Amino acid sequence: MNELVSEESKRSYYGWAVVGVVFLAELLTFGLVYSFGVFLKPVASEFHWSRAATTGAFFAYAIIHDLLAPVMGKLADRFGPRVVAAIGGFCIGLTMVLMSCTTAIWQVYLFYAVIFSLGAASIYAPLMATVSQWFTERRGLAVGITAAGLGAGILVFSPLAAWLIFSYGWRMAYIVVGSICWVLFIPVVRFIRRAPKRSIEVEIQNESNKDFTTMEALKTRAFWMLSFTWLFIALANWAIMVNIVPLLTDMEVSLVTAGIILGVMGGASIAGRVGGGFLSDRVGRKHSLVISLAIVLAALILFLFCEELWTFFLFAIIFGLGFGGAAGIMPSFPADFFGSKATATIFGFMVILAGIGVGLGPFVGAYIYDIAGSYYYMRWMCLITSTVALIFAWLIEAPAK
Repeated sequence: MNELVSEESKRSYYGWAVVGVVFLAELLTFGLVYSFGVFLKPVASEFHWSRAATTGAFFAYAIIHDLLAPVMGKLADRFGPRVVAAIGGFCIGLTMVLMSCTTAIWQVYLFYAVIFSLGAASIYAPLMATVSQWFTERRGLAVGITAAGLGAGILVFSPLAAWLIFSYGWRMAYIVVGSICWVLFIPVVRFIRRAPKRSIEVEIQNESNKDFTTMEALKTRAFWMLSFTWLFIALANWAIMVNIVPLLTDMEVSLVTAGIILGVMGGASIAGRVGGGFLSDRVGRKHSLVISLAIVLAALILFLFCEELWTFFLFAIIFGLGFGGAAGIMPSFPADFFGSKATATIFGFMVILAGIGVGLGPFVGAYIYDIAGSYYYMRWMCLITSTVALIFAWLIEAPAK
C-alpha cells in the first residue's frame, strides 16, 4: 500500500497525465453538451419550434446515450480507452458541424440522438473509469480533478457559444465549436492509456472489496441506491443547466449575460468537483456526497425566490459548488465498491439511470414552460427531486460479496 501511495504522489506518475487528457476530453464533451441550452432559444425561434419539441432532441440523446454507455464501457474494458476516445471526439465534433446545416427538426433529433449520443457515451463513463483504475489512495482527488473538466467546459463553452451566436449567428457558432473539438481531441487520443496491470493487481491485494462481475454488481443494493441518487439529482441539475439560459433571456437578460451566469455555475462546480473529490478521500464518499447534495438543496430553495440578477449569480455559485461536489464524488463509487475488473462496464450501467434524469429534466422543464408560460413550476420540480436524491444518498452502504 505504501509503495502504491508513494508512486501516486510522484509528478512523474503517468496516471496524472491521464487525468490531464481526460480532463480535456470531459471539458470538450460536456462544454458542448451543456451548450445545448445556449443554442436552444435561437434555433427554436428561427424555425418556430416549441421548446419542448426542440428539447426532445436532447431527451432522445440522453436515452440513446444510456443504452450505449455500458456498450462503450465494455469496449473500453476490452480494447482500452484510446479506441473509444477517438470515436467520441470524432462524433462530437461531427455533430456540431452537421448542426450548422440544420433545416428541419428531424435532423436535430438524428444528429443528437445518434451521432452525439455515441460520442458522449464514448467519453464520460469509459474515461472516468480509466482514471479510477490508475489510482487507489488518491482516487477521489484524481476523479475530482478529472470531473472538474465538466465544470471547465461549462465555464468556457457557455459564454463562448453565447458570444459566437450573438456575433456571427448560431450556424457559424456550431462550426467553430465543432472545429475546436476536433483539434483538441488529438492530444487526448494520443496520450490516453490503459492503467498497467500492476496497478490493478496492487489494488486488489490491498482493498477489502473483491472484484464484482457486472451481473454481481447489478444484484447489489448499493448499485441501485447509487443509481437512483444519480437519477434524481441529474433530473434537477440538467433541468436547470439546459433551461437556465432561456429562463433568463425571457426575463430580458441578454444572451451573453445569461451565458456568463451558466459559465459561473461551471466555474463554481470546478471548486466543488476538486474539493468534493479531495474531501471524499478523507471523510468518506458517502458523507461527502450527502454534504454536496445538501448544498444543492439549499441553492434550490434560494432559486425559488430568485428575481434580481445578483440573486441568480449567487444561486449559480452555490448550486455549482453543490452539484460539482456530487459530480466529483459519484464516479469514484464503482471502483470503490465493485473493484477494477469491470469498472467501466458497471459505471456504464449506472449511467443508464443517470441518463434518464439527464433527458427527463430538460424536457419536462421545457414542457412546463410550454404549458404554463413560465419556469416557476420547474423550480419546484428541481427542489423535490433533489430532496429525493438526498434520501437515496443517505441509504448508500458498501456491498458485501
